[in-house]
Amino acid sequence: MDVRSGAVVDLSHPLRAGMPVWPGDPGVFMETRTTVEAQGYRVRRLELNGHAGTHLDAPAHVLAGGAGVEAVPLERCLGPGVVLDVRGRDVVRAGDLDGIGGAAFVLLRSGHDRFWGTAAYYEAFPRLDPDAARKLAAAGLRGVGLDWPSPDGPESVELPAHKILLDAGLVLVENLRGLERLPEYGFLFLAPPLALAGGDGSPVRAFALLGNG
Repeated sequence: MDVRSGAVVDLSHPLRAGMPVWPGDPGVFMETRTTVEAQGYRVRRLELNGHAGTHLDAPAHVLAGGAGVEAVPLERCLGPGVVLDVRGRDVVRAGDLDGIGGAAFVLLRSGHDRFWGTAAYYEAFPRLDPDAARKLAAAGLRGVGLDWPSPDGPESVELPAHKILLDAGLVLVENLRGLERLPEYGFLFLAPPLALAGGDGSPVRAFALLGNG
């Protein structure tokens, strides 16, 4: 664990062509359109859905009439963080969420990011019990981050945890990686999205600044 004050810890999966995405979502496509050798400059065309890789969910993702990505205040996309260890739990319950303290962001470390790039990543992962989601929604937070794909289970249709968190004004950052490199607290978490007008989600470059929490 790198606990040097001022150290920057990248918590994002790199975006790559053909990378894994939620089953049924459009994939990630990248094409080089111009090169330095031929045109004097390089430009790549990118095609991806707003929930590819490490990303932020906006209320518009699950709430009819919900705000788009560009309407999410940037001040809600950063703040002092705390890491809560929920390894070994298939269901994260309210009692697993003690120790939030004065944090603005709760990052839940399940260790599921070790399956990134395999079919297992999207087949079985933890889910938030609705009572746990309500506890987070009532905790005065700015957001919640997960090192797995969704706060709701892979078979969920109603998406209760999504709706509870986003309806409360929290931002939801999914597919984080490397939370074991962070201390329990004492860091600043940042996950600014692209200003996508009407977007329901956006890839982010999530990272932490140690010694700034």
